[in-house]
Amino acid sequence: MGPKRPPLPPWLEHAAAIRKVLKTRGFKPSDRVQACETCDEYAEETWSLRSANIGGRDICYCANCGRSRSWKGSGDNRAVEEPFDLMTFLGIKPES
Repeated sequence: MGPKRPPLPPWLEHAAAIRKVLKTRGFKPSDRVQACETCDEYAEETWSLRSANIGGRDICYCANCGRSRSWKGSGDNRAVEEPFDLMTFLGIKPES
């Protein structure tokens, strides 16, 4: 038996599940991977959902450090939610 590895943060452990649930909910990747303002790694992904009724939602999250933000609405009525709990929003429960 080798050394026991520490558990991964939820956003890394569930990276594939996050992308799958975003696609299932109708979100589409909207931009290239960007550098995160917090950790300076090129790991920040942006996903968009467009809707005629609510104007849409954009979600931006870093796959390295876990920072996430959300914008809701359209035009001048866009409201930013930061910090944004992406795991709870998507209904992904981290294993304890």
